[in-house]
Amino acid sequence: MENETLSIALILVSIVSSVALFVNWAGNRHIPGLLPIAIGFLITSIGFILLTTQGNTSLLVSVVVANTLILGGRLPVVLGLAAFWNQERSKIPLICGALLLVAVAAISYATLVNENTMWQIRAYTAMMVFFALCNIYIISNGLRIERKLRPVMTMSANFGAFLALMLFSFNAVTEFILMLVRASTYVDSTDQGTSFMLLGSIFTMVVFAFAIIIMTMEELSVEHKENSIYDPITTILNHRTFLEVGQRIMGVALRYQKPVSLLTIEVENMDDIVRQHGYKVGNEMLRHFSLMASDRRRNEDVLARSSFKEFRMLLPGVDEEGSKVVISKILTALQGEDYVYRGNKLEVIVNIACVTRREEDLNLQQMLQEGEVELFRVKQKKENEQEAV
Repeated sequence: MENETLSIALILVSIVSSVALFVNWAGNRHIPGLLPIAIGFLITSIGFILLTTQGNTSLLVSVVVANTLILGGRLPVVLGLAAFWNQERSKIPLICGALLLVAVAAISYATLVNENTMWQIRAYTAMMVFFALCNIYIISNGLRIERKLRPVMTMSANFGAFLALMLFSFNAVTEFILMLVRASTYVDSTDQGTSFMLLGSIFTMVVFAFAIIIMTMEELSVEHKENSIYDPITTILNHRTFLEVGQRIMGVALRYQKPVSLLTIEVENMDDIVRQHGYKVGNEMLRHFSLMASDRRRNEDVLARSSFKEFRMLLPGVDEEGSKVVISKILTALQGEDYVYRGNKLEVIVNIACVTRREEDLNLQQMLQEGEVELFRVKQKKENEQEAV
């Protein structure tokens, strides 16, 4: 088998795959981790290209620099996967960086001082296997975390993640086997072990690029599903999902003759906050309010964002007195925990209107309309009281 031909194929695959990963990042910049992965892949590709120059350039370039780039490119990939899978605080990249320095020092010593090719291969193999195991852990743990934090994730097939897991598992095994069968020869030789190494590198690059692109497409699909169910700013239900869930609640309440209360909540000073501090702070304040309201509700209560500064909370089985208790809890929580921006406390001022209906009056659309009317009355009453003072 002509290793020179495989070397040319490796170079072409490296270029095409690197371009594909950068295009993938450019089209999906909001997804974390894609840029480090693309950069790491490019660095690794340059290392492989330099590796194929063995016999034509100095060992410093074709071995030390080449292996340093191949291994060093794995570090941004680990960082990118950690960011992609919601593990930015993981210490694995730091450990990989420390061991990388040891591996590079060992390769440099075995090349320039001791001239022991087998020790070069062993140091390289040990680091590659360690990187593969770290990637397997990050992706496996990331799947567990994402499925726990994002319910929609459990409905996704995660083909890209499983493809990457199989690839890294394959790499961990084959790298160790190749260490045993490779001879101490240049890459452009006709050694069978070297041929397998080149073929494995081509296979790894192609499958890895496909896995990352598939992972990105699946992430976009999950985001689309989440946005169709949840409000992207507050992460609570959106109005469309609220209507679907609310209809089911009305049916159950009608069947068991239970009352249902609807709270219509408006963040009164939202416009002022946005005018003074911008939409970013306004969105943070909305998230703060939704968190406070979510913590003060039962599991069966439904909280949703219905418009720019308006929320709805459906309370099945709660009458007028019970709804007053819920309102009191929300107001107390907001008074006790102000939203802090740059050291300044921003008070969340809300108006809350309640509508309670029973049996034949259980009509969600009608309750929503009455809630708007009741909210207007609450605001008018509040303004009249302020003017009287």
